[in-house]
Amino acid sequence: MVSLKYILTKDDYIKFYTHVFWEEGKKKRRINFLKQGGFLITFFIVLYFAGGTGSFNNFSIAIYILIFLSTLLPLISGRSSIIRSAEKIADNPDNDSLFTDYNLTATDSELLIKTEFTETKYYWKAIIKKTETDTHYFLFENSLQAIIIPKSACKSEEEKLALSKVFSRNLSLDAEFNQTQN
Repeated sequence: MVSLKYILTKDDYIKFYTHVFWEEGKKKRRINFLKQGGFLITFFIVLYFAGGTGSFNNFSIAIYILIFLSTLLPLISGRSSIIRSAEKIADNPDNDSLFTDYNLTATDSELLIKTEFTETKYYWKAIIKKTETDTHYFLFENSLQAIIIPKSACKSEEEKLALSKVFSRNLSLDAEFNQTQN
């Protein structure tokens, strides 16, 4: 059994939100980036040769650059957009109950989380995926909701090791190794 006490901060939530909406979607973003890039290159080649002379004038070059930047800029600035969305959610006063004291108890039969407002019991089979970052454990109950556990909640290396052992004993292999269906 491992018992942890921690306060979930706005920064913890922002890291979780960014992880779900940015880090988890890297493969999909790369594919979209390649598709859009391929489309733009094809578009520019067709326009180049459709002009008949096989050359660009200054006006057409400026238009092509604007089209190129307006298509790729959202892909490049996506992470900062996601962080701004997370900050907006975290700063909403209606969500203040997220940022409170948590008492987490992990046993071989369940995960019990108590706050000032709730008491929630999770059986291990409810956890479909565990993701670990440098600073957090995210135990997903579906593709968008997770139990957020800051690693800083573990006061010692022994406590961190004990928590890892509880995870490895009780989480399914699919959950432990992120083998969920997308």
